[in-house]
Amino acid sequence: MVTFMDAIKYRLIRVGLLFLLLAIVLSLISMYEVPKNGNWSGDLQAGEHLLGDSQFEKRYFINNRTLMLYSQNASLIIIHGNKLDVYKLRNESVILNPLSQPQINVESGKVNYTYNVEGVDYPYAPLAWIAFVMMLVGSALSLVGYVRFMEELKGG
Repeated sequence: MVTFMDAIKYRLIRVGLLFLLLAIVLSLISMYEVPKNGNWSGDLQAGEHLLGDSQFEKRYFINNRTLMLYSQNASLIIIHGNKLDVYKLRNESVILNPLSQPQINVESGKVNYTYNVEGVDYPYAPLAWIAFVMMLVGSALSLVGYVRFMEELKGG
């Protein structure tokens, strides 16, 4: 009677399973994430202003954006994503979660803002491609090893 351990001891199957195990380890490593935060604040006068840092927005996967605006007397337009918001602030503040990097057009007055961005970086993401190739190789080696192992059993 042939056992599972006999099949595992067959060289091609063992090498194929080793490749599959390494592929799993590499794929787990590729999912390692590093949190990144960006914080900007200041005062805006009349005119067009793009808040934050465009490079930061492009480089990382953004999870959350929080924009807090305060003014004693201002009128402004906020453009983020495909959305356009119009505000008239009179001794009040507003907290928004923009869809993308916000552009603020201050029509009149002075606006105090705080813009916080939370994102993540995946520094080992390229390892996922290596893990994918190793998974293909490991699957092929295991399959070929299984077929050869069964042929040897049938012939022997």
